Amino acid sequence: MNTQGQRYNIRRIVVALDASPHSYAALEAAVRMAAHFGAELLGLYVEDINILRLAELPFVREVGSFSTTSRRVESQDIERQLRLRTLTIQRKFISLATQQQVQQTFRVTRGTVVTEIREAAAEADVLIVGKAGWSKISGRRLGSTARAAYSDDTPDLTVILQDGTRLGTPLLVVYDGSPLGQKALDVAAALMQTRTGPIHVLLLADGQMRVSGLQAAAAARLQAHDIAGRYRALTESNVPKLARAIQCEDSATLIIPVRIALFQEDALLDLLEEVDVPILLVR
Repeated sequence: MNTQGQRYNIRRIVVALDASPHSYAALEAAVRMAAHFGAELLGLYVEDINILRLAELPFVREVGSFSTTSRRVESQDIERQLRLRTLTIQRKFISLATQQQVQQTFRVTRGTVVTEIREAAAEADVLIVGKAGWSKISGRRLGSTARAAYSDDTPDLTVILQDGTRLGTPLLVVYDGSPLGQKALDVAAALMQTRTGPIHVLLLADGQMRVSGLQAAAAARLQAHDIAGRYRALTESNVPKLARAIQCEDSATLIIPVRIALFQEDALLDLLEEVDVPILLVR
């Protein structure tokens, strides 16, 4: 077994912005990560073409929240709102990036949000998105952008955050002994540069007999980075038990290898909706 940990060199980070509270949490995390790795940061704001198309329909009307009167939605009103929102986001982005002395670019595109984000992130090392957008009825559910970030045609590392959270330590890594699980440990080690303390590791053992072997493999991987680990085993692995185990851990950031046996079909999406801490998906 190769226990030599890989040293990560993150050079380019893309953060998807929409002015929602979740998006601002993503922006703060992106700036901090870019400063940590000395990476270039691209802030992307997509003017959703579907909203503009909707305004062109003759039967679409808006109702005033106080007057309760309705009026036709005009395309020029939508354009004006988009410009104002773009300016607000750009100022926030530049202010935070400048404070941290991060090399940054702000880009505005118009099109389908998911498509534009995927294209911008195609050559990035990390994509960072908010857990949800503007919807007031989404509750714990993932927004469409966060769901798109789960797909295979996004960067190897994707971070999903919600309002009120930030990337931090301790890190909790879900580890099953697979090559992708080893990669997740390497990513955690890269995030621990300049920080102290152990990495928390949740072993997906599926039976008591596998616990010692998994722990030894994880410890050897972390030792290659001169980092200690703190271990807990889950001997019966399913998504509900995993969600409860994660909630019992005092962790600030969760790191999950995406393509492992436990996460069949939409099982990982179910887990992402249950977990409140920032999540880093590793492909």
